[in-house]
Amino acid sequence: MSHLGGSALTTLRKSVSWGGARALVQLLCSFVSVKLTAVYLGPGGMALIAQLNSFMTLCQSIVITGLDTATTRLSAEYGANAERQRALLWTVGKVGLGLGLPTAAAVAIASPWLASWILDDSRYAWAIVACSVSMLAAIFNAMLLSALSARGDVGRVVLSNIVGAVCGLLVFAPAAVHWGLAGAVFASSVFYSLSLMVTLVFISRSSQISVRDFVGAIDVTEARRIARFYPMLLVHAVAAPLSLMLIRDHVTRSLSLEAAGLWQACWRVSEAYLMVVMSTVTTQFMVRLGETVNAPDRFRNEVIRTLVLAVGATVACAVGIYIFRGWVVRIIFSPAFEPVTELLPMQLVGDVLRMIGWTLGFVLVATLRSKWYSAIALIVPFSFIAIARMLDGLGVHGVTTAYAISGLVHCALSFVAMRDVFVLRAR
Repeated sequence: MSHLGGSALTTLRKSVSWGGARALVQLLCSFVSVKLTAVYLGPGGMALIAQLNSFMTLCQSIVITGLDTATTRLSAEYGANAERQRALLWTVGKVGLGLGLPTAAAVAIASPWLASWILDDSRYAWAIVACSVSMLAAIFNAMLLSALSARGDVGRVVLSNIVGAVCGLLVFAPAAVHWGLAGAVFASSVFYSLSLMVTLVFISRSSQISVRDFVGAIDVTEARRIARFYPMLLVHAVAAPLSLMLIRDHVTRSLSLEAAGLWQACWRVSEAYLMVVMSTVTTQFMVRLGETVNAPDRFRNEVIRTLVLAVGATVACAVGIYIFRGWVVRIIFSPAFEPVTELLPMQLVGDVLRMIGWTLGFVLVATLRSKWYSAIALIVPFSFIAIARMLDGLGVHGVTTAYAISGLVHCALSFVAMRDVFVLRAR
């Protein structure tokens, strides 16, 4: 790391520290919400709430993923160029509004059908309408936080995420306890609206950025640069959450809703600890890639360093969970989830492989390798689905095995796509 200056190291340490704090709070909030879901809703309820959350992620990501990544990546590249920074934010605001409004309207119109598919009851159409509003809130929340992060105000970004997570839990907990599934559905559908309110409070106290920075004429050059991120990211934004929805739907239909809930519980364990690793290790990864993208040697070192840190931390967590998996399941869930203990070993193997592919995915985006990123984003999720169907006779174990195999496919394709980066030698 000799290429990093003192200020860069200070920024990196601060980012990791803030990322760790955010991950810890989000982990605690996730633990409480999962425990409440397990106790009060059972495996079936957990599966339904997961379907709703995946649907919200799917809708938001269609718009957010490209804007979020483009804002962070391009802001880092523009540095202190105030004129380019202003043009970028003006354009981001217009693109977000232009894509978000039609998407939200379509979701609201289709709410009865979507409620029947996602929650198995058309009476929850009101929740889907609430999701459409919350989706718009999530879009603007992501734009504000990405711009703030790019300006270096990582602390305020993390505090906003922490307070938003706590507020979401304070709504979810009493709603799930007192109103069961309906309460949990309501809390899940309004979470991003609460998060936006929190972010607006923090933004109002920031000297780095304000909501007015997003109000201005669209810049054609910046719009074209932003658009270059969309083809590859849009594929991933749709394929990843959709594949999870299809997997849960397949398990529900071929086995039972309870079986889908057991697999979802296994997946939640993965989400919880991988979130800690992702938040801690890669808080400023995209920014660093943007800063070094034109310096091949530094870029390669940044990729390898982050990959080693991310994968090493994942392996350490996975080994710990494997050793204490019986305790983990009993503490996090309830007696009804005891079969999850047998599902975890193969799931943990898949997690390590997933982290490798996820980290290298950042590099593909930063270098705008659209064809490779799009191909991987399609092949991996749908190989997961195809293999799970082939292993249908193994029950839920077939799903975790398919996850690990698809993770191996992800790693192989990613290394092939990035082979020129890894064989680079300093001149």
